[in-house]
Amino acid sequence: MATADEGPALVRSGPRPDETEDPMTFLDGVTRVDDGTAERLRRHWDEGWNGEDVETIMAPFADDIVFSSPFVSKFAGDASVTTVEGHESLRAYVDAALRRSPGIRYTVDGTHLGSDTLVLLYTVRFPDGRPDTHGADLMRIDADGLVAEWRCHYEASAAE
Repeated sequence: MATADEGPALVRSGPRPDETEDPMTFLDGVTRVDDGTAERLRRHWDEGWNGEDVETIMAPFADDIVFSSPFVSKFAGDASVTTVEGHESLRAYVDAALRRSPGIRYTVDGTHLGSDTLVLLYTVRFPDGRPDTHGADLMRIDADGLVAEWRCHYEASAAE
């Protein structure tokens, strides 16, 4: 355990950047998701949702993906269900979401990078003229560069 003079104990969850290809970059002492991984994930998200393409949306997700959204319970018809686990279950959820809301469009407004996470900030535009709303999706990236966890967040008014 580190003492106050030594600073915090740091733990790396994956291989060091100089040992293998890694979806993280180490620059000036900072470990964060690399620009290529961030752009790939942003592109899959943007092109997939706006193109209503399940294959493109699902391509970067790990087999054991864990997904949460305020809308999961609505889809499940059970307020106690808040997550979807596994690639095939998430595929079914995404497919149903695209069928429920055809023509909905998204604009990526910003991307924020963490040590093993990416946050996409976006605007949602509805085809029926409802006011635009905003969301933020947090994606945790595993050592293989796949999304292992995806958490959606929306303005409070979006869930009403």
